[in-house]
Amino acid sequence: MSQLSLDKAKIRFLLLEGVHKNALDVLSNNGYTNIEYLRGALDEDALIEKIKDAHFVGIRSRTQITEKVLAAANKLIAIGCFCIGTNQVNLKAAMKKGIPVFN
Repeated sequence: MSQLSLDKAKIRFLLLEGVHKNALDVLSNNGYTNIEYLRGALDEDALIEKIKDAHFVGIRSRTQITEKVLAAANKLIAIGCFCIGTNQVNLKAAMKKGIPVFN
């Protein structure tokens, strides 16, 4: 396996809305330890605070990733939507910041 440029302990994951525990297990089993797992969705202001230091965020359908949220997400590398579709993410704003959004 190739070496990561950032230590796994420094890579921060934010998993919201009770994303399936398999995601948490896969990350943990691969050496990632900086994982915040929340059962519910966050409103825009709370999400802005939580996403500031996140490298990856996993959401379902209730969390709204707006342009304002993305503006605060200076470390964000990717957004995973663990649901049907990506309508809850401002895709144009994510694209402008070079942040891939996957489903």
